[in-house]
Amino acid sequence: MSSERLYYDDSYTTRFAAKVVAIEERDGRPALELESTYFYPESGGQQADRGTLADAAVVDVQAGDDGRVWHVVEAAPPPKGTHQAAIDWPRRFDAMQQHTGQHILSAAFERVLDAPTQSSTLGDERSVIEVALGEMSWRTLERIEAAANQVVWEDRPIERHWVDEEGVKRFKLRKPPAVSGRIRIVEIPEWDLSACGGTHTRRTGEVGSIKVVRWERVRGNLRFEFLCGGRALRDHAWRTEALLEAAKRRTLQDRELIAHLERAAGERDTLRRRVQELTSGLLAAEAREKVGDPPRGVADFSAERAREDVRRFALQCLEAGAPWVVIGAALPEPAVVIGRAKKGQGDLRGLVPELLAHAEGKGGGAPDFVQAGAANPSAARAAFDWAALAVPKLVGDR
Repeated sequence: MSSERLYYDDSYTTRFAAKVVAIEERDGRPALELESTYFYPESGGQQADRGTLADAAVVDVQAGDDGRVWHVVEAAPPPKGTHQAAIDWPRRFDAMQQHTGQHILSAAFERVLDAPTQSSTLGDERSVIEVALGEMSWRTLERIEAAANQVVWEDRPIERHWVDEEGVKRFKLRKPPAVSGRIRIVEIPEWDLSACGGTHTRRTGEVGSIKVVRWERVRGNLRFEFLCGGRALRDHAWRTEALLEAAKRRTLQDRELIAHLERAAGERDTLRRRVQELTSGLLAAEAREKVGDPPRGVADFSAERAREDVRRFALQCLEAGAPWVVIGAALPEPAVVIGRAKKGQGDLRGLVPELLAHAEGKGGGAPDFVQAGAANPSAARAAFDWAALAVPKLVGDR
């Protein structure tokens, strides 16, 4: 027989006498079936309840296809019989705020933009809905949030109806029910009608507030991350603190911060381009000095040189006429680059296995240019020393 699910009609009872009628093992942990339960099993995008059963912590609740609800515990399970059970109320109430808020928010998208919700997930930290929309702006989102929060602030009662498949036809649901048989409908008067088996607040006012914090494009739709109630308050607190502290440290008004950051980013990009230009000039001058006249091969190992500069220096040396190059660096990213003149001889790829063995890393390249990342500075030095002997032999410049 399936377990009686008492939370359907009462989401607020958190302590009750629980009769254990069966004990099994699920995924290597003991699980108990109760004759009737207020614990919510994971389903419909909502996370499972947590709590205690006798002295055992309930760490998961799952429902089987046969309707039986299993309460997974992390320690030795209590025996069959009646025991005291307690639900983690802060977690349950948070789930109720998020789930009720999701109904309100999804209805707002549909009413304001005629955009239906395709799916929803209510996580421990973040909740998301995927909406059939191609684009969004902050100003449009303001309209959605205003409509949703108005319903919250009006503190409308939330009603529940039990119907069969014939009775469900009397209700204009936001989307068709995913189940058959006895169907539970959650109604927010003059706003939303949804078939739903989750836990909800008694009134919309208990949701507190609804805030969308970001969105992204997925599968041609938009996925919105939102927060309700206590989560929204905590998120608002840290964002406000971060904004005001950042503005304060720069002696700015908080509304001036974005413009200041844009200016700083522009100045940074200008300086970065200038540094790159100067670095390129210095590398070219260093390369000409190393290659000399007449040109000779270059073997150079630096204690510190950026990996991209290792590559650029090797290319500058080849451009200056070096018949071959072996360039390495110990820090910040240990690496070795080997190369030869394009009109030279020898396929450098034949050296890759031995080079990588010395470098203890990964790499590869073309017949005339090979790069290798090393596991550490010592391995980079070992690979460099080996390559400095092997490359000249291969290209015929000894």
